[in-house]
Amino acid sequence: MLEQHNDLIERLLRGSSTRQREFNQGWTFTNDGTLYFSVWDEDGNTFFAWSERQPDTAASVYTDSDTVTAYLLTTQLGAKRAMALHFDVPRFPRKIDQLPPLWAADKTQQPPTLLYHRTDDACLHFYCSSEFYGVPLTHAMQDDLEDLLKKYMA
Repeated sequence: MLEQHNDLIERLLRGSSTRQREFNQGWTFTNDGTLYFSVWDEDGNTFFAWSERQPDTAASVYTDSDTVTAYLLTTQLGAKRAMALHFDVPRFPRKIDQLPPLWAADKTQQPPTLLYHRTDDACLHFYCSSEFYGVPLTHAMQDDLEDLLKKYMA
């Protein structure tokens, strides 16, 4: 699944100091060797993890949706790009009660993980253990991907 996003990843990394290396049969990204964003495929899902000091496999988000994967890569690598190139990025709400109107977050059998999903499109869904990552992603997905990408390409 990740291979189809190579062009997007290359576009977001171009011109920034964000470093990419293989990790857990996927990739990990860092600007400074302190904060890491990692992504990998496993059993038909794409997993995402954030950590300090070294890459980690404790995923906070996972999905089988290529669309969700593209948006998450855009927001997270775009944020690293902005940090490296010193420009502001879009700010999105982070509290569960601030979900956009077409999104819902349902409890799962693995608390605190919630299933975030579009109520009008069952293909757009992901599991997330933190509203800190889940809610902003739902807001980012209200924009066309190409329009969102432009916000991170300053």
